[in-house]
Amino acid sequence: MASQHFPSNMQQEVTCPICLDILQDPVTIGCGHNFCRGCITQLGETCDNFLQCPLCKRSMRKDAFASNWLLGSLVERIQTMDLSEMRLEEEQLRCPKHRKKLYYFCEEDGKLLCAMCHESNEHKYYNTSTMEEAAQHHQEQIQWHIEILEQKEQLLTHMKAEDEERISVFTAQVEFQKQRIHTEFKNLQQVLEEEKNFLLFGMEWLEEKGAQERECYSADIQAQLISLKDLLDALKAKQQMPSRQLLEDIKDTLQRCEEFQFQFHSTTPVPLDLEKKLSEAESRYDFIIENLRKFREQLQADRMKHHECLFEENNPNMDRS
Repeated sequence: MASQHFPSNMQQEVTCPICLDILQDPVTIGCGHNFCRGCITQLGETCDNFLQCPLCKRSMRKDAFASNWLLGSLVERIQTMDLSEMRLEEEQLRCPKHRKKLYYFCEEDGKLLCAMCHESNEHKYYNTSTMEEAAQHHQEQIQWHIEILEQKEQLLTHMKAEDEERISVFTAQVEFQKQRIHTEFKNLQQVLEEEKNFLLFGMEWLEEKGAQERECYSADIQAQLISLKDLLDALKAKQQMPSRQLLEDIKDTLQRCEEFQFQFHSTTPVPLDLEKKLSEAESRYDFIIENLRKFREQLQADRMKHHECLFEENNPNMDRS
């Protein structure tokens, strides 16, 4: 039987479906399938004039076949290639030093040995065995390592699943904290904005009330100035009159002066209640700003400390447990 070392797909092309061996003197029958000339001829001897193809079962004359020279040439080339490969394999299985067949294996240096190498002083006292025994021993070692590594694989797979779950939980916690930060700081900003608007509204109200009081104050002072000017003008005019005219209605004139002095009052430009409200607003503002300043300073200090802990440059090997 010819060698079976060439590739299986090519081997199938040059294998006879009847004898299952390499085609010998290949012929092609009427349906297009290829067989050994001897195999198809022997099959035809069991039939009358017609035979059925062993593959497709088509009927045809038993002598309806022709030599396939191209396929025959391909078979010869494949066999030649295969023989070269066999010679190469055989050459590789020989000792490069003594050209003898390799038969032993040295456990000390992991080399294949021929009989002469095995008996040499270099390997004489080493732990050696036949290749078959060594292969069996190493097969057992390989199997042991396979079982250990498969256990490791199962352990790592389990650890991977647990770690991925921890990563998912961690990621979800980070996202939750991000949302909390956005929400709480938004609420805090809203409170500060409302407080700012409240303080500004109070200032605007005081500003409006102050403007109204200023108008009343100006109107009152202006009215008193006009009355005072009229009285002064009357007195100055009386002063320039002759005695008889000066004394006419002098009592009424002097009474008017006395009444003006008693009726004269200094209008307060800013009412006390507005000054009190302004003082209260200033106290509230100072209280808020002072607390915000202290909070800002504490927040900045804590942020620097937290930044050093979170992004520690001097400790690259962070604890990952």
